[in-house]
Amino acid sequence: MNPAGRRGTTAGDPGWSNCVFCGTAVGKSARSREHIIPMWLLRATGDPHRKIKIESDPVTGADVVRPASTFHFPACEPCNQKYGKTLEKRAKKAVESLMAGKSIEVSECYWLLDWLDKVRVGLWLGYNMLHKEEFAPKFRIDQRIGIKDRIAVISVDPNDETKGFGFGGLDNQIFRTSQAGMFFRINNIRILSLSFDGLISRFAGMPFPEEMLALSDDPDRHVAVMGRTDYRIKQNWREFQIPGATVIAQSSFWFRNCADHRSFDLWINKNTIPRFKKIPKLRKAADLDQFVQSLLISNATGSFKYHQNSRQRVRFGLAHENSDLTFVRALYLAFLQYVLPLNPQEQIRPDGTRQSTILLAMLWLEKSVQLALRFRQIGIWDERTFGPVVEELQKVYRAWEELRANTLGDWARDASANPVGAALE
Repeated sequence: MNPAGRRGTTAGDPGWSNCVFCGTAVGKSARSREHIIPMWLLRATGDPHRKIKIESDPVTGADVVRPASTFHFPACEPCNQKYGKTLEKRAKKAVESLMAGKSIEVSECYWLLDWLDKVRVGLWLGYNMLHKEEFAPKFRIDQRIGIKDRIAVISVDPNDETKGFGFGGLDNQIFRTSQAGMFFRINNIRILSLSFDGLISRFAGMPFPEEMLALSDDPDRHVAVMGRTDYRIKQNWREFQIPGATVIAQSSFWFRNCADHRSFDLWINKNTIPRFKKIPKLRKAADLDQFVQSLLISNATGSFKYHQNSRQRVRFGLAHENSDLTFVRALYLAFLQYVLPLNPQEQIRPDGTRQSTILLAMLWLEKSVQLALRFRQIGIWDERTFGPVVEELQKVYRAWEELRANTLGDWARDASANPVGAALE
């Protein structure tokens, strides 16, 4: 997309000084400050003006340290007011209840998931603003809340009197390219927050993507190869489960995916409709752009189930291995098992045939090698981790050899048609 056509930007200006919520250009006189880590949380976890490590410098690797209260970004006044009076207010109530070891209502779980989306995407935007990246962001916070599958794995230790907060899992290409997940520590609460297209649908008994393919004429757009579902909610959520911790999750789909009778029947049927949080209304063409969310899914009662009653209370348990390492390890395993495989490795042509590309293979390889190295750093090294990496490296090499052969073949044909000797004459 031409930067000049993006809301609130001009040619050559990526718009990082625009509102972090909606992307509208905001003049300095009308600009307010949005604390991605809100002031109420900074106060609840210690001195709000204390110096903290924000991140590692992407070039030098040095720690970036600054007062916590200065980690804020531009916002327009309407957005700051709207999010402050609704989302932050309700998230604060939910987090304070969790810190006190209390249960929260299903309705509050929805707000908590929205808030985690806001923090995760806001951190990504914030880091790119700090780096003054040259690319124009394709979305802002309000265009990413609640539109993808999402899950939070939460552990609360009522006897832990630790004060402070911290993050993990942000220094990798999966987060930098998709904001797919993070580990978040708030005093006595540990949270694993993940969100990605089709991430938990297979476990939720909903239609799910088995594979994603990039369009050959527009690699930024993807199509899904759908897997087979029996519409039964699964009880083994594998890497998403940390024994003792409580899981809350929602699946989501874009209504425009129901483009034909087959896909419509896949998403809209007697099995799925009772699971919708809200029945979508279709009155005009623009309504097809809405995202349909499921009811809350949780294992709080001992088994995974959908919660029909928004007033039902959900109690959060204590993980049996309640350490930061346990949660960071689970995050990277989820990246490897469920996020990385949904990154496209092939393109699909208009005629339906597939083709491998060096670019897609290299992007996949970069992410997988980085994850393997993270496993080694946190002490869960397994030689099998490198298996998919080696296979992909071989694929890249084959694609490179094919490209090289084709290129040399073209050069040879050109050379035979235009001999060097003839050219010198």
